[in-house]
Formats: sequence, C-alpha cells, structure tokens
Amino acid sequence: MLAALAGACVFGVTGALQQRATRRVPAGEGRRGGFVRGLLRQPVWLLSTIGSVGGFGLQGVALGTGPIALVQPVLVTGVLFAATAGFLLRRRDRPRDRPRSIPGVDAVFLLALLATVGGLAVFLVVARPVPGEGLLTVRQLLPLAIGLGAGVVGCVALASRTSGTVRSLALALATGIVYGVTAAVAKVTISTLHEGPAAVLTHWSLWVLVVIGPLGFLINQHAFREGELVSPVVAVITVTDPLVGIAVGLLWLGERLHSGPGAIVGELAGLALMAGGVWVVASRAPHLTGETADGAAQPAQPPDRRPGGRDSAR
Repeated sequence: MLAALAGACVFGVTGALQQRATRRVPAGEGRRGGFVRGLLRQPVWLLSTIGSVGGFGLQGVALGTGPIALVQPVLVTGVLFAATAGFLLRRRDRPRDRPRSIPGVDAVFLLALLATVGGLAVFLVVARPVPGEGLLTVRQLLPLAIGLGAGVVGCVALASRTSGTVRSLALALATGIVYGVTAAVAKVTISTLHEGPAAVLTHWSLWVLVVIGPLGFLINQHAFREGELVSPVVAVITVTDPLVGIAVGLLWLGERLHSGPGAIVGELAGLALMAGGVWVVASRAPHLTGETADGAAQPAQPPDRRPGGRDSAR
C-alpha cells in the first residue's frame, strides 16, 4: 500500500508536469518526429520523465508484494496528487498583482475527492484482493495479446481517422489498456526475480515490457497533445488502467476477490463511485481544464494544416 501510494504521488506530480510540457510544443512541431523533439527540448519534461521511471519502480515494488487488484486501484489516487500539483503550479503562475490564493476549490470538487477516496476504500474493504501465482505462460498470453491488442489497434485506428476530442479520447483509451497490460506483464517479470538475473533476462515478459512500456508512454503524450481539454483524457486513462489490470489479474493471474452477490454489488458500487469521483476531479481541476493562471480559458493550438504539418502527415 505504501509503495503504491508513493508511486501514485510520483505519477500524479510528473503527469501534471508532462501535461504542461506537451501543451507547450508549438503546433508547427507536430510533424513526424517533431513532437518528440519539441518535448526533448524542455527540461521540465525530461526531469518529469525521469521521475516517472522512479514511479514505475515504486509500482514494481507494490506489484511484487501485492495483487494487481490492490495496486492498480490505489494508483488511481494519482489524480488527486496531480490535481494538487496543478493547483500549486497554477498559483505560482499567477501574476504578482493578483491574490496568491488557489481559486477553483469548491464544494463539488471536494466532494469528488471524497468520492474517489471513499469508492476506493469501499472496493478494497469489500473485495479483499487475494494474490495469485503471478505466472503467465505463452499459451495463456496469446488470447490476452489478441484481445487487448485488437482493442489498442482499434483505438489508434479510430484516432487516425478523427480529430479533436474523439481523437484524444481514443488515444486515452488505448493508453489505459496498455498501462493495465503493462502492470500485469510487470508483475509476471517481477515473479521471476527469485530465479536469478539469467531467468529474468531470458523470460519473454521482460522484452514485452520493454516494448509496451514506452509504447503506452508515447501514446499518452499524444493523447495529452491532441485534445482541447486534458481532463477527459486523464479521467479515461485513470479509470481504464485499473479496470484492465483487475480483469487481467482475475482472468489470467489467478487473483481472487471476495465473492457473493452482496460483495459483487459492493465492489461495483465502489468502482463506480471511484470512477465518478475521478471524472469530476479531472474536469474541475484548473490545470486540466485549459484555464490560464488568471482564470481565462486557454485557447487550444490550431492544427497545423501547412504542407508537411501535423494533419497532413497523418
């Protein structure tokens, strides 16, 4: 629990910084490779990305000692840390002649924070996740890879044919799926550590992790970049990630939740309350709504429709 909470804190803070960095890449740099080069020129993005690696390490510690059905839902609290970091960054950006208060904290936002934490608590208390073997054979991997791979490819294909909010949400859904699968593959990799370094280096899960980890991160950055509002993107990723992780843990890794009609109703209610809280927190956090420090709406950068621009490169 402590490792998962620490990882959520790191992911939340670095995610808020990365979101700001992706929105600062000029529209003219949306050409193939230009987006990545634009990010690499920003020290804040580089430092936050390095920090994300530390967050992934904390997630690995949590997955090594607890089931995915426990770790991934706890990581949802990262949206609370992201909202806090966003408020502090927005306060720092306010003009000096304005009050250094943190606007935007209202009753609905606070209730959403309580709903997120309360829904998580209800789910964990009722579900009482039990670890599985943490093993996944290549034969078991095939249907998982086909099903979830089709989902990711479908989302990316939809994003390539759309623009604006639909495009960003499709990329966000793909990101959430990849992140959920990444957690499951990471847990399988961690389970081989007791066999020694040679076993880890020769196990298929490590090399799958090397591919899908950066892939999810890259799709995430594009999801931040494409939409006028970042809040729906954050909400979709935050909710999809644990749901996919829980499903993989239950169906493939042998994890168990408390069963029974009453328990199932309580678990679904907790997840629904948590998801609703996340959506409201994301939609009302100023750093995710496109507002500037003085409270005005921040205009989205128009698509680059020049020859060789971002839209023409698709």
